[in-house]
Amino acid sequence: MLPVYSESDLFDNFDALLDTYDVNDELTVFELGKFHFLRKKKAKHELTALFYALWKLALKQSFPDDYELYFSNYCEAKKLKMDAAGNATMLYRSIEVFNTLLAEHGITNFSNVADFLTDELVNDSERREYITLKLALSIRSTYNVIFQNLISN
Repeated sequence: MLPVYSESDLFDNFDALLDTYDVNDELTVFELGKFHFLRKKKAKHELTALFYALWKLALKQSFPDDYELYFSNYCEAKKLKMDAAGNATMLYRSIEVFNTLLAEHGITNFSNVADFLTDELVNDSERREYITLKLALSIRSTYNVIFQNLISN
C-alpha cells in the first residue's frame, strides 16, 4: 500500500525547501558584479518564481491528478495570487511565466528557461552561451533537489 501524503505535509516540505534555497549559486552564473544591485534584485525575484514553478513541475510528476489543486491551494494559503487590491502579485505573474516555459519541455530540457533568464538578466556578453548552458544545468539540479525532497519525512 502506498503512503498517503497530506496537503499540509507537501506545503511544509516546500516551505522548508524554500527557506533553505540560496540563489547565490545562480547569481554567480549570471556574472553580476557587486554593484549590479537592480539586476541582482530582479534575478532574486525571477529565481524565486522559478523555484515555485519547479515545485509545481515536481508536483505534476508525483501527483498528476492533483498537482494543480495542490499548487493552487498553496498559492491561496500564502496569498501569492492576489494582493490586497485584488490584483495579481508580481511574484505570481512571474511564476505563471515560468509555468508556461516549463510546460514546453517538462523535465526533459530546461534550456528555454535558462535562455529566457539569460535574456532578462545578462547584458551583451561573449559568454552568453556558456551562461545559458551553466544555468540550464543549475535549474536541473534545483529541480532534482525539489523532486527528491518533495515528500520526505
